Amino acid sequence: MASETVTWAPRKNVKVEVNQRALVDKVLARYPEEFTVFRELLQNADDARATKVSIEFQTRECATHSAGANGHAIGINSTVPDLKTTKLFKWIVSNNGDCFQEKDWERLTKIADGNPDEQTIGGFGAGFYSVFGVTDSPLVWSGCKSLSIFFDGDQLYTLEDTCPPSAWNSIEMELKEDMQVPVPKPFKLARFLAATMTFMSSVKNVCVYFDSRAFMKITKSRQAPSPIRVPRDMLPRSKEGTMNIEGLSVAAQEITVELTDWARAAGTKIIAVHHSGSENIPKDPVKHKGFLDGSKYEAPKVVSRARTYDHPPWWTRSAKYAVYSAQVTTSPSNDLHKGLRSMTKKDPPSHFDFEMVYFSKEEQDARAAEEKSDQDMGSIFRGPQGLFPQLDGEYMSRIFIGQSTAQTTGISGHMSGRFVPTVERGSIDLTNSHVAKWNEELLYVGGFLARFVYEQEIRKIRDAWPVVNGVVVPTANAAASASRDKASYVTRYFTFQPSTPDPKVSKILQTAFFDCFDYTFNDHFPILSSSGIRYTKEIRESDTKFPLPIKLLPTLLPKSPGDPPGLVDSLPEKYGVRIHTLKDVLSELSGRTFQEEEMVGCLRWWVDFLTSLKVDEERESTLEFLPNLTDNAKSRIGNSTHVIKLCNITKFIDSNVWLPWLQSDDALPPDTIPFSFTRALDRRHISSSLLWQPMTVVDWLSHLISPQIDAAHDIRKNSTYSNRVLGILGKIWPMMSSEMKSQAKDLMQDVPWIATNLGFRSPGKAYFPEADLFRDLPVVSVNVFDPKVLTVLSEFGVKRRLDFEELFAKADKLSTWSAMEMIRYLSTDPNAMERLEEIRTYAVFPCDKGGKYCITDLYLPHGEIRPLGLPILAWSRKIDEDSEDEQLLTDMGFLRHPPLKKLIEIAGDPDPKVHRAAFEYLADKFDELCDTEHNPSKYDDMPFIPAIRDGHERVGTYEEVYSDPSWALMGFQKVHPSVDRKVVRRPRMRKAPSAKQVIEVFKTSPPKNINTAMKWFAFLATKQVLSPGDFQQIAEIPIVPVVEPISQGHSDSVELRLVLPRECFIGGGQYADDHLYRRLFTFVGSENKHANRFLKACGVKAKPDCSDIFHSMIKDPREFLKKAGAEADPEKYLVELRGLAVGYEGLSEEDKKRMRKAPIFVGYRTSRSSHPDHYTPVVRDEFQLVPASKILLSGDMEHRQIFGEFVWLAPQDELLEKFYESLGSGYLSAHITCDTKPISEQPNWARCEEVRKAILEKLPIFMHEFDEQRLKQGAVHRKWDDKSRFLVKGCKDLKVDKRLNSNFCISVERQRESHELYVSAETTTEENGRVILWLKQTEHLDMYDIAVALCRLLFKTHKKHDVLSLMTILETDKEVLRKRGYDVDRIEQAHEAAELGGKSKEEESGGRQHGSGTIRFRSRFLDFFRWQPRRYAKARVVVGEISNVIDEIMEQCARGQASPEEQQEIRNREHSGAGRKLKDVESCAKLKSTALEIVDVGGAAGFIPVWRAITAYDDIPGELMDFANIVHGLNGVLNLSNSEHGIFNIFWHPEDEDLIGFNRNRLIFLNLAHYTKHLDDMTPGQAYIHWYHIVLHEIAHNKTPFHDEHHELLVSALSARYLPHLHVVDEVRDYFNFAVDVS
Repeated sequence: MASETVTWAPRKNVKVEVNQRALVDKVLARYPEEFTVFRELLQNADDARATKVSIEFQTRECATHSAGANGHAIGINSTVPDLKTTKLFKWIVSNNGDCFQEKDWERLTKIADGNPDEQTIGGFGAGFYSVFGVTDSPLVWSGCKSLSIFFDGDQLYTLEDTCPPSAWNSIEMELKEDMQVPVPKPFKLARFLAATMTFMSSVKNVCVYFDSRAFMKITKSRQAPSPIRVPRDMLPRSKEGTMNIEGLSVAAQEITVELTDWARAAGTKIIAVHHSGSENIPKDPVKHKGFLDGSKYEAPKVVSRARTYDHPPWWTRSAKYAVYSAQVTTSPSNDLHKGLRSMTKKDPPSHFDFEMVYFSKEEQDARAAEEKSDQDMGSIFRGPQGLFPQLDGEYMSRIFIGQSTAQTTGISGHMSGRFVPTVERGSIDLTNSHVAKWNEELLYVGGFLARFVYEQEIRKIRDAWPVVNGVVVPTANAAASASRDKASYVTRYFTFQPSTPDPKVSKILQTAFFDCFDYTFNDHFPILSSSGIRYTKEIRESDTKFPLPIKLLPTLLPKSPGDPPGLVDSLPEKYGVRIHTLKDVLSELSGRTFQEEEMVGCLRWWVDFLTSLKVDEERESTLEFLPNLTDNAKSRIGNSTHVIKLCNITKFIDSNVWLPWLQSDDALPPDTIPFSFTRALDRRHISSSLLWQPMTVVDWLSHLISPQIDAAHDIRKNSTYSNRVLGILGKIWPMMSSEMKSQAKDLMQDVPWIATNLGFRSPGKAYFPEADLFRDLPVVSVNVFDPKVLTVLSEFGVKRRLDFEELFAKADKLSTWSAMEMIRYLSTDPNAMERLEEIRTYAVFPCDKGGKYCITDLYLPHGEIRPLGLPILAWSRKIDEDSEDEQLLTDMGFLRHPPLKKLIEIAGDPDPKVHRAAFEYLADKFDELCDTEHNPSKYDDMPFIPAIRDGHERVGTYEEVYSDPSWALMGFQKVHPSVDRKVVRRPRMRKAPSAKQVIEVFKTSPPKNINTAMKWFAFLATKQVLSPGDFQQIAEIPIVPVVEPISQGHSDSVELRLVLPRECFIGGGQYADDHLYRRLFTFVGSENKHANRFLKACGVKAKPDCSDIFHSMIKDPREFLKKAGAEADPEKYLVELRGLAVGYEGLSEEDKKRMRKAPIFVGYRTSRSSHPDHYTPVVRDEFQLVPASKILLSGDMEHRQIFGEFVWLAPQDELLEKFYESLGSGYLSAHITCDTKPISEQPNWARCEEVRKAILEKLPIFMHEFDEQRLKQGAVHRKWDDKSRFLVKGCKDLKVDKRLNSNFCISVERQRESHELYVSAETTTEENGRVILWLKQTEHLDMYDIAVALCRLLFKTHKKHDVLSLMTILETDKEVLRKRGYDVDRIEQAHEAAELGGKSKEEESGGRQHGSGTIRFRSRFLDFFRWQPRRYAKARVVVGEISNVIDEIMEQCARGQASPEEQQEIRNREHSGAGRKLKDVESCAKLKSTALEIVDVGGAAGFIPVWRAITAYDDIPGELMDFANIVHGLNGVLNLSNSEHGIFNIFWHPEDEDLIGFNRNRLIFLNLAHYTKHLDDMTPGQAYIHWYHIVLHEIAHNKTPFHDEHHELLVSALSARYLPHLHVVDEVRDYFNFAVDVS
C-alpha cells in the first residue's frame, strides 16, 4: 500500500485575552478587612523609607478649588464640618519617601509585579491595586511625573504626564459614585493607624485632613535600642537551622494620638443621611465588604472648645511599651531557597529583625482606666485592630507582616517578622511545603523571643520582691501585693491560648517557648508560688485530697473554680511541679503545733485517703501507719492556748446524737476530742479510719459525777448545769437504745442530781409541779414546759402525781386547795378521767354559797344563771363561753344550762319577775339549747311567750305569737312590746303566720267593711307569705266587699256584699259613667296601690280584657249590642270586635273554639228597594250578627256591587277582614266563575308586546311590598318573563260572563245569579298554567282595567288603592318612580335574585347566611342577658366573717331593690375593677331595662312580677303558676316571706332556654323558659333543689360580683345555712324519701 503524505497548514500564535477588570476584582478579593487601602499604601510608604504620611479627605467643593495634590488646598469656609453626614469626593494619600524610579513606574503598570528587593515587604505590586476598590481612575504623582490609570471597557490603560516637581509622592483617588460616603469613623481610624505604625521601620508621623484641615495626628517615637547578650543556656538556632539569632535588643517606644474635638465628636459610627428623591446611600469604600457595617455605636456628644477648625483644640492620648528585637540571619537550604523564590518572586532575606511588643501592667491598667472613664468610645489604643490586646479577652495580639494580619499569636504580645502570608493575607501559610517550612522556622524565633522576654520580666519581679529579715515575704501577704499582681500579669501575658484562624501558630510558638533552653544548663522554670518567684523544682502542688497547708515548702497558688487554664497548666513534664508526699506531711506535723483548722484538714485528708482504699489488705497495712501520724500530732483548740495530743484521744462526738445540743463549753471526758475537730468528717468512717469510738451518754454522765469534774459542771452541786444536762438528755433520749437508757438510769438512780425547791434529790424522791396540789412536796426546778425534759424526768423516775386514794383523802381534810386547782389536777390524770363516773359521786366540790356538792349538781358560774337560784360552782374567775375552762367543766359533768323543758316551765310562771328572767335566759341561749333538745311538737302547747292580742296581755305558744307585730292587724297575737326586739329574734320565733292560717282567717273572719278590707289587702301585699297557689284558693273565697244599690219601696239604699275576686275589676275611673264597661262589669279598688296589688294577685284584673269582652258578648250577643248602643249603627259594636281581633291570640284555645261558632260577627248585605218615584232604586246596607264562617270577604268593588245583595259580606276593614278570615270566612272571588270571551284576536297588534314589557318591568316594583300570604298562587309573576308562562294578546272586543255559585247565598233561588259585561282587559289561564292578558284593541288603553285584571289574578282579595297603585306604576316611567322614592334598582336586583332561586328572603332584605343556616342577629337583650366575662373590683369574703356577711346580704334582700344611691355604689364597684388583674373572672351580666316588658298574668304568679322578652311572641305558658309556687317556696326557705319588698321576678324568654337568670340591683330574675325546658326531667323536689342553688348563686352576687373563690365560698355558706329550711319543704322531703326507697 502506497504511503500517503499529510500536509499541515501553517500554524500561528493566538493571543490570550485577559479581562483585566475581572482580574482586578479577584485581586481585591484578597483584602477583605477594614482600612485595606490605607494599610497597603502605608506599607508602600514604609518600603519607600518615608517618615511622614498624609491622608486627605476632600469634598467635591474642596477638590474643585484645590491647588493640586500636595495637600495645599484653598479653604472653603471656617465652620466646623459635619464629618458624619458630609459626603466625600476624593481621597489623597501622600508620603515623603523616595521618588519613583523608572523601574517603579514600570511595576506600577503591571499587576502583581512587586518589588524584587528582598528587604522590602511590598512595592506597588498586587497590594497597590486595592485602590480600585474605591476608584476607577487612580492618579499617581512623584517627582515631576504623573501617571493616570483608568479602565476602558474591561481593559486598563495608563496616561503619562508631567507635573510641577514635589518632594511628596501622592496617590489621588476620585471616588466611585457609589463609594462617595462620609469620612471613615475618625476614632476607629486612629485606633487602626496607631497599631499599624508599631512595626514600621521608617514611618514616624501620619496626619489626616478634611478639606486641607488636619483633624488627626499620630506620632511614633522609638528610643535607641539597648543590646542584650543571648543567654548561653538558650538555643539561638531553629530546629532545621534556617534561622539563627545573632543578637537581642530592647527599645522603648511611644505612640501619641491627637484628635480634634469635632473629629472625635463624629464617633465611631457614620449616621445615615436622609436623601431626597431616589438617591441611595452609597457603599462604603474603605472596606470592600461593608467597611462601616456592623457597628451600632452612637457617638457621644463632645462639646467643641472652638467655633472654627482653623485652630482646633486637640484631644491627646499616649501609650508606651517595649519592643524586643531579635537580629536574625538566615541560612536556607538550596531547595528551600529555590522554592521560596518560585513562590514569592524574590530571594528570601539574608537578615532581618524579628520584633515582639511587651505591654507593661501599668500601661494595660491605663487602657482599662481610659475605657472606664469613657464607656461610650473606650480606649483609642484598645479595641478592634487596636494596639493593645485584651488579656483573656476579645481583642488578641496578632502576627504582623509589615502590617497586621488576621492571625493571632496566642499570647498577649504582637510579633512582626518576614513571614509569608496566605493568599488572602488573613494568616501565615503553613500548608505550602517550602513556605510552611520557612514560616515554622521563623515561628521558632517568635517562641524564643517570647521566652526571653518572659525570663527578663519575671526576673525583674523576683529581684524586686520584698524581703523581711532575710526571708521572702509570702505571696499572700499584703506587703507583696504589688509584686504578686505583676507576676500574675506576666503569667497571664505568656499563657498560650489557641490562635486563630490557624491554631497551629500558637502550638508551634508554645513548643519553641519551652524547648529553646538547653536542659543541660537549665531545667528549671520560674513561676509564682506561695513564697514569691521560685523554680518549679522547688515548688509543691497541693494535693486536693490533702488540704493541709504546707508552710515549710513553697506551693502553687490556689485556683478558683471557673478560672481559665494558666501558664502552669501548660508546663511540659520536665518543668512539672511535684505533688505533696507523705514525707512532706509528716515533716510538717512534727515540725510545729497546728492550728485547729489545720488539724481538721489533716484529719479529713487521712479519713478520705483511707476510705478511698478499696482493698482490705491495703487499708489494714495503711492503718499500721496511723501511730506515726498521731503520736507527734498536736493542735490548739480554737483560739485558746490549750493544746491536745492526738495520742490521748479514743472517743469522738457523734453528730447524729449530740448535735446541736452539746456546745463547745460543755464538759467532755479527757479522752474525747472536741466536735469542732470532727465536724467536717464523715461520721461513718471516723471509727474505722482513726480507731476512735463515739462517746456514749454513760461516758458523759460518768465524767459529770466523777471526782475530777470541776464545780461549774458538777450536776450534784450546780443546779443550772444540772438542768442544762436534763435539757441535753431530753434532746438525745429518743435516739438512745433501750440498753443505753437502762445503763444511764442505773448509773443515776441513787445520785442526788435532780434540783428541786427543797434541794438536790434522787429521781425517785422528786415530783413534778402538778403533783404539788397541796404545796408540801419537793418539786423539780427544771423547765417543765419542755416535753422532752418531762420525758427524761419520767424515765429516770420523777413522780408526776399522788396516788388517787391519797389525793381524795387530802382533799377531804385540807383547805389549801381550790376547785380550779382540783379540776386541772384531775384533767391531767388519765386514770382520773377513766374513773370520772366514780368521781362525780363525791360531794367534795365547793358551791359559791357554801357547802360541797357533787359535780352533777353544780352549774357553771355564768352571770345569767344566778337570777334563777341554782347551785353554782365556786370558781375564782369568770368563765367565758366556749373557753377551754367551760369545755373542761362540761366534759366533767358540770351543768352549763338548765334543761329546755325546765326553762319553758319557769318562763310560763305567772310571776312576771320569774317569768321575765327565765324567758330572757331562754331567748339568749335558745339556739344552743335547741340544737340538742328542741322539738317544737313537744312544747307547742306550753305558753311561755309574753304576748298581746286586742289590747289584752297573755302568754302564748309558738303557734300563737309572731315576732312581726304588724300581723296584729288581722287578729294574730304579737309579742308584748316590753320585750326587747333583740330578745325576740333569739328563740327562733315565727315572724308570720302560715298561708294556711291566713286563708283560714279569710274563710272564718273576712273583713267586715271596705276600709278594713283595703287595710288587710294593702298589708298582705307587703308580705311574701302567700304563694300563687294560695292566691288561687283566695280567689274562690268571697272576700271583696262591694256596695250595691237596692230598692225598698219608694226609697233607694245600698247593701254590702262580698264577692269573689274574679268577678270584679280594679278601679274603673278611667271609664266615663256612661261607658259600655260601666254597664257590663263591676269595679272595685282604692287609691292604695298595695291593696290593688293584692287584688291583682287574687285574680282581680286591672281592666276588662279581650277574654272578658268575649265572655260578655257570647253570653247574650243581642243584649251586648243593645248595651253598646249599636242596634241602629253597628260601628260601636265593631269597635269591640276590633278589640277582639287585637287580643285574639291571647285567648285560650277553648275560647277560640267557641268564637268560631258564635253568632257575634257583623255581616253586611246590599238591600235594594223601590223609591216612591218608581224610577230610582234605593240601595242600602243591612247588617246582622252571624258566625264568621257564613261571611265572605271581598275587596273588589265590582263584585260587591254585583253580588252584594245575595251574601253576607265582611266589613271593609283590613283588621276585621284578617280576623274574619282566621275564624273561617272565605273569599267572594272563590265563589264567582268568570267566562272570558275574546272576540276576533288581533295577533299583530304591537301594543300587546309594549304592555307585556311594561308589566314585566314594573310589576316587581309594585309587588315587592306585598306579603305572599295575600297572593293566590304565590309569586307566580316572577316567571312571567317566559312567554310560555305569560302572554298579552289583543282582540276587537272582550266579553266576560260572571256567575255566583255559592252555598252562602241568603236565598236559595238566587244561588246562580249571572252577569254579562264588556271590559277592556281581562285574564285567562290555560290548562298548562299559562296566563294570557286579553286587551281590547282601542286607540287609548285603559290602564285601570289592566290593573284590575292583574289584581284579580294575583290577590286573594284586593283593595281599590291596590288597583290605583298598580295603575300608577304601570303608567309612570322608571326615572319618575326613582324620583318619587322607589328604590327601583334594589327591587330589580332582589327580583332577579328571586328568579334564580339562589337567595332567601333574608338576603333580599339585607340578611346574611353562614354555613348551613341563616345567622339570626340577636338583640342587645341577649348580649346583656348572658353570663359574660367582665372586669370588677375584687370583693373579698373572709372565712371568719362569713356569718356576718350572710346576715348583711339577707338584710339587703329583705329591703328589696337597691336604692338609687346603692345602685350607684354597685356601678362604681363594678367599673372600679376594670384595670385590675381579674383576667380569669366571670360575672353574671346585667340586662338592659329596654329588653323586657312587664306582663299582666292575672295573679297567676301571685305577687311575683312577670316579664316577657320584647323579642318573644309566644304566649306565657300555663306552667307559670307551678314555677311561681316554687319561687315563692324558696322565698320562705330564705326567711323572706314576711318582707315588705320582694326580690324575685319571673321572665319569659323562649328564644334562649339555656339562659337561667341574672341579678340586677339585688332583684333576682329567673327564666320560665329554662324551667319548662327541664320540666319533664325533674320531680318537684328536684326542681326545688335546682332553683335553690341558682337563687343562692345570684344572691351571692350582691357581695361578690365575680365568679372567684370568694363567690364560691359565699354560695357554699349560704347553702349550708338554709339547707335545713329546704329539707322542710314537702316536695323536697318526698323526693328524698323516694330516693331512699329506690336505693
